[in-house]
Amino acid sequence: MPRFDLGTILQDAVAREYGDLVTRPTGRAVRSSVEEMLPQQQDGNTVVIDFSQVRCLDISCADEVVGKLLLQYGQGRHFVLSGVTEAHCESISQVLERHGMTVVAQSRDGSLQVLGPLDEPVRRAFVALQQSDASAASDVADRLALTTEAAQPLLDELLTRRLVVREADQFKALSA
Repeated sequence: MPRFDLGTILQDAVAREYGDLVTRPTGRAVRSSVEEMLPQQQDGNTVVIDFSQVRCLDISCADEVVGKLLLQYGQGRHFVLSGVTEAHCESISQVLERHGMTVVAQSRDGSLQVLGPLDEPVRRAFVALQQSDASAASDVADRLALTTEAAQPLLDELLTRRLVVREADQFKALSA
């Protein structure tokens, strides 16, 4: 799975020993570096954007890096943001809300969450999928106390938003 370490990219693009993603020009430089590497990755692959070495992320950088990458490449690839902190999530969530987009974020402790606007029943379906490696629609329906027919549109929404993958009749939440 391709992994783009933003801390390393930031240091290469802007300055050594720099761990803050602040200002739009900084975000633009980091995004440009990621975009140079993306053509080497096949469409459909999950791309991991690693925030582990990023200390601070402001909204303008979140927009330049996360927002613009998802707008440009989000239809052909799955994205997972890893190593995110609560502060990172606040900036990223504001950007995603404005653009009506969602993305899977994995915190430094490994827990998953969906950032961005998502109806609560769909969000609960994502949480239900996290309870196992892969699940059939009927399994998710059982966990949510729904019929399979009621659960299927929730899973379809997760697929459309590229928050899960489907292999045969099994659904799986994205993770890093």
